[in-house]
Amino acid sequence: MSPKLQEIFDALMAAHPQGLTLDELAEELSTKALSYAEIDEIIGALEEAGVDLDGPPVPPRPEDLRQVLAAARAIMQETGSRPSTIEIAARTGLTPLAVRRALQLGRGVA
Repeated sequence: MSPKLQEIFDALMAAHPQGLTLDELAEELSTKALSYAEIDEIIGALEEAGVDLDGPPVPPRPEDLRQVLAAARAIMQETGSRPSTIEIAARTGLTPLAVRRALQLGRGVA
C-alpha cells in the first residue's frame, strides 16, 4: 500500500474504532482525489483488518440532535438564513453524515 493510502487507512481506523459502513466510507473518501483502484485497495485493507462494511448503520444519537439543533439555531441567528449540513457540521465538529442522521432522528425518520 502506498504511503498516501496507508495514511488514509490509518485515519479511517482511528476515526472509526467501532467500524464503519459503506456510506460512512463514501463520506470520508468524498474529499480525497482517489482512483477506483485506490478506493478498492482501501476497501480491501479495511476488510482484511476485520471491518464489516456491510454492517448495520450507526444509529443517530439524541445528543447529536441536540448539538445540531443548537448549532442550526445559532447559525440562523447569525446569518438570517437556513444553514447547510456542511455549515452545521463545521460548527459542531460532527461529520455531515452524522448531521444528516441527527436531522433524520428529529424528523422521526430514523
